[in-house]
Amino acid sequence: MEQSNGTSFSVEGPTNTSIGGNASRGDHHWEIPIMHWFIVSISPLGFVENGVLLWFLCFRMNRNPFTVYITHLSIADISLLFCIFILAVDYALEFELTSGYYYTSTTLSVTFMFGYNTGLYLLTAISVERCLSVLYPIWYRCHRPKHQSAFICALLWVLSCLVTTMEYVMCIEKVDHPEAHCRVVDIFIATLSFLVFTPLMLVSSIILVVKIHKSPGTSQSSKLYLVIMVTVIIFLIFAMPMRFLYLFFSEYWTTFRNLHHFSLLCCTINSSANPCIYFFVGSSRKKRFKESLKVVLTRAFKDETQPRHQDDSGNATVVETVV
Repeated sequence: MEQSNGTSFSVEGPTNTSIGGNASRGDHHWEIPIMHWFIVSISPLGFVENGVLLWFLCFRMNRNPFTVYITHLSIADISLLFCIFILAVDYALEFELTSGYYYTSTTLSVTFMFGYNTGLYLLTAISVERCLSVLYPIWYRCHRPKHQSAFICALLWVLSCLVTTMEYVMCIEKVDHPEAHCRVVDIFIATLSFLVFTPLMLVSSIILVVKIHKSPGTSQSSKLYLVIMVTVIIFLIFAMPMRFLYLFFSEYWTTFRNLHHFSLLCCTINSSANPCIYFFVGSSRKKRFKESLKVVLTRAFKDETQPRHQDDSGNATVVETVV
């Protein structure tokens, strides 16, 4: 079976020695770029960071609509980091882990793309909803459905699954499909990524910044907006180039291989940086590294636009179910 560029997209390029079997292994280590070793070093750290964050969000903190999105985003980042770490180690070990198991490396690559796509969609949803909370505060406080965040997250996971499956069937496992079908899928994904979700993310973020500066009343939850803005900026700088390169230069990996590895490193940095963003934005400058992580995260994710409900102990909480 011929290995297409999509299968090895997360770690290599159009050629994969684990499939060929007759490729030389002796000189492979000389071809491993230094950026690959950075991926192996950074991805476990990001995996642990997101794991700790996920544990606090699920078991130690009261949930609000924003933390629902962050929980799902953390799950997407964990899946991405886990897959890219295994694939990077496999690549460094000359495909000893998945040698002879084509579908193992393919499943990891597809799961990597699944996490990446979901992260893009979730960040867009976060930006749009926060923008709506500023533009229509009365609706957001009084008429927003209670489980809207969980419902939207579920829809975005389904959309990401459909997009990733279509990409796999038509472009990665394209034995029975002509090249034209893959090109159609690439155009569809490019339209979805660059003409729908990315513009929505940018426009809503810009509106959010403008409204914050014009409305002094939003300053009380400025940390929440700062978390959104920094996360979006980091994603656009570090994660979007990978999608661009994959869609428009996937047929020329032998020429753009270094850029390909660099984009993967940037994507790893993006997924690993999110917990750090939440920590540094939520922590107090005078008490940094002295406050508990729960206090810091609560401050970073505090949503002042939500109505508060009194629980049995008299504490104000806003709870939303996570799908």
